[in-house]
Formats: sequence, C-alpha cells, structure tokens
Amino acid sequence: MSGPLIETIALAKDYRMGSEAVHALVDVSVKIEHGEFVAVMGPSGSGKSTFMNLLGCLDTPTAGKYLLEGEDISRLSRDRLAAIRNQKLGFVFQSFNLLARASALDNVELPLIYSRRGRRERREMAAAALTEVGLGDRMNHRPLQLSGGQQQRVAIARTIVGRPLLILADEPTGALDSRTGYEIMAIFQRLNRSGLTVVVVTHEPEIAAFAKRILRFRDGRLGSDEQVEHPSDAAAILKSLPPANLPLVA
Repeated sequence: MSGPLIETIALAKDYRMGSEAVHALVDVSVKIEHGEFVAVMGPSGSGKSTFMNLLGCLDTPTAGKYLLEGEDISRLSRDRLAAIRNQKLGFVFQSFNLLARASALDNVELPLIYSRRGRRERREMAAAALTEVGLGDRMNHRPLQLSGGQQQRVAIARTIVGRPLLILADEPTGALDSRTGYEIMAIFQRLNRSGLTVVVVTHEPEIAAFAKRILRFRDGRLGSDEQVEHPSDAAAILKSLPPANLPLVA
C-alpha cells in the first residue's frame, strides 16, 4: 500500500444560516495512514462531526481536497460517493440503527443484500462477523432481546461484514456504561490490530486514550495532532475489573 489512506488538503466546510455563513471547518490538512487508530476530539461545535461527515462521504467540502487512497473524492457525484461508502467505509454510531423486527443475523446481512453474493454466502459472512464480535450465540435474537452493548456489537458486525478499509465511529460508547464501553473499545483495538483503520469521534478523554493518535479540533480548526505513546489496553482493563455480577467497591 503506497501513500496514506486519507489525506485532506486545506479542507473547509461552510453552512448558510440565513444571511450568515458558518465556518464549520477551516483549512484542515491531515494524513491518516493505513492501519492507524485515530481519536477525534473537541467541544461541541468544534468541527469534529463535520470532519467525520466529510471523511465518510456523507457531505462534500466547500473548499479544499479530500483524497481517499489517492482518489480525489471532493467533487464526485452522489452515486459515486454512495458506491465508495458501500465498498470502502463502515460506520458505527451512538444510536445503533438496527431494525427492531429483524434478528441480529438479518441486521448484519443487510449491507450484503445488494451485492452479487448468494443468500448462503451472505448468511455465512454475517454469522462469521457476529462470531467475531462475540455474539455467535445471539444470532437469532432481535435487538430488544439484547443489551445495549450487545446491540452495539451487532452494529459493529454489520459494519465489518463487508470488510471495509476504514471504520468511522461517532461516539460509539456514548450510550453505554463504562464496562460495556471498554468491551466495545477492546473490539475496535482487536480489529485495528488485524489491519483495519479506525477513526473514533469522542468527547471522552478515557475513550480517546485507547487510540494511537488524537486529533483535537476547536472552532473549526485542527488545534493539535498528537501521537499516543502508550495507548490504554481495553482488554487488560476489563481483566482487572471485578466480575460484572459483583458490585464495584468504592
């Protein structure tokens, strides 16, 4: 693999609020290499969500360039952007966005429906993805029969079933308790070690500490870009906690 997976060059995004222009993102230039684990931080209104939306091809920049695997996607058509989202990107959100009446297996299979794969292959891929996130015994459960953490695991399985190049996670632990959040971050770290590039938007420093690199935004600008010398190990933290069925000792 030659060149960075992601490169933004003087990336900018403006929005119109009546007669006023809101500069949501201003002159952001950054490179993200294949296999990195990056946390994006910043206060509300800092530009971090706008940056994520641009990386995810959910919006287009007002100015500047966004290169994905060297391809300038800043001015591509909606159809081409949709194809890139389907083929190269995976999304995980704070709200799990699962179909309530569908089983975990059906939810994970959904992104493969419009592929050329046969039903048997799709089911096998969905089952393998659920097993990978530790839900091999919950495939036929519907979302309401699963805990919040299990629902987020289903969402992650749905994201990885098509083997994307890049996972974009927007506050993926925001609706979860601390222990479950560690479980989700342990999955992201394991996926990252397998070669997947992971970008997580979070406002929680303890979640950002699991990444290898932190981008901090403020007032639409990239304020700092720092390497994390010793990222926290989510799996090790989980091992150090008392069993889930025992009360934590203050």
